[in-house]
Amino acid sequence: MEAIIQRIRTLMEEQHLSQKRLADELQVSYSALNNYLSGRRWMSLPILCKLSQSFDISTDYLLGLSDEKKPAALPCDEHELLIAYRLLPTVAKRHLLGETHQLGWLCRQISKMSS
Repeated sequence: MEAIIQRIRTLMEEQHLSQKRLADELQVSYSALNNYLSGRRWMSLPILCKLSQSFDISTDYLLGLSDEKKPAALPCDEHELLIAYRLLPTVAKRHLLGETHQLGWLCRQISKMSS
């Protein structure tokens, strides 16, 4: 969490952005943003996405998974899915991948039947 907070603070300094203005852009109260930036409250996935859009950076950069600031060229729904996946514990990732493979197989079977 500290890495995320530090990156947000650095971005705010680089863009000369006050907490009040950032809170307005994120559509959260000043106190909510202050709680995020002090580590008293966890940021939700929608807040991380809004931060990413507000700063025009990738969520991977915010999360400390990449040093590349620019967002990948993914549609928003895929981008949110990727973020959610990366926040899962390892066992949940394995389970989700297994379910995804089963869903893909099922879709191929349905496609074959309708052809």
